[in-house]
Amino acid sequence: MSNENNLIIQNQGALGTIILDRVAHLNALTLEMINGIRTQLEAWQNDETIQAVLIKSNSPKAFCAGGDIRYLYDCYQNGTEDHKAYFQAEYEMLNALRAYNKPVIVMLDGYVLGGGFGLAQACHILVSSEKSRFAMPETAIGFFPDVAATHFLSRLDDIGVYLAITGDQMSSSDALYLDLIDYHVPSEKMSALEQALSQSADLNQRNIETLIAGFITHPAESHLRQNAENISKHFAYENLSQIENSLENEKDEQHQGWANQILNTLKQRSPIAKEISFKLQHAGRGMSLQQCMKVERHLQDVWFEHGDIIEGVRALIVDKDKQPKWQQHSPALDQILAEII
Repeated sequence: MSNENNLIIQNQGALGTIILDRVAHLNALTLEMINGIRTQLEAWQNDETIQAVLIKSNSPKAFCAGGDIRYLYDCYQNGTEDHKAYFQAEYEMLNALRAYNKPVIVMLDGYVLGGGFGLAQACHILVSSEKSRFAMPETAIGFFPDVAATHFLSRLDDIGVYLAITGDQMSSSDALYLDLIDYHVPSEKMSALEQALSQSADLNQRNIETLIAGFITHPAESHLRQNAENISKHFAYENLSQIENSLENEKDEQHQGWANQILNTLKQRSPIAKEISFKLQHAGRGMSLQQCMKVERHLQDVWFEHGDIIEGVRALIVDKDKQPKWQQHSPALDQILAEII
């Protein structure tokens, strides 16, 4: 077992395990963690003793709360372009995970947010407990859902639009309903599942899935499934103002409370981030995974100059006054987006 770069590396029989270990920061991904994951994958690539890889967390609260946004903020404020190098390394790591020639299992047992959500989606077999909460909350800091969310959320149509622009959290039941995870295993059984994996002598994809099937249970009913028709009623419109107007004019008393709550959330979000996120979700429906990631990478590199992320991080994380002064429009970003999609 080795421990460096906030990663714990273990060889358990034929299972290679990468444990995220930045517990005090809910495993927010540092550049060192990102590079460490990719380096370890490369080290096991041609190691015949390792048949499969498991990625999990050492935190009782979170798998991963996202990227290290304070680091990105400081990089830009210090006049460097290290934030661009961070995103480039992150996307190279995600591509390496997706293309890996051995099964990659991820165990989710807590918050799965932003970059952590993207990391999980890049794995091959996703197992979650009832403790997990999933979200792409980027619009709250004046950013847009990235790490391939332009692809994996856009496949959810109106629900994807809702999740992308509000940043609302969903349960493991919701994630299973939306096919964003593969298996639901109770938190109390996660350790036993890991032990079973580590004791297996044949960790091919089929055997892994058969083994996991012995631990699954039916989760609670999905709230998103129950509310899917109502979400579509409001989020199927062709522009953001129509969505907000629809929520504001909800007539059904049964749904007015929810509509008012969602409208209040949207009013707190960066107008630029909402608008671009909305456009990305619609554009993503007609693009491949790699096309989506290419568009995201282009936007990441210009967003710190033209978007609202610096102001969002300042208000919510640095100064903590929770009073961001959002821009109302960004003609530069609109032009850039029009050129790349």
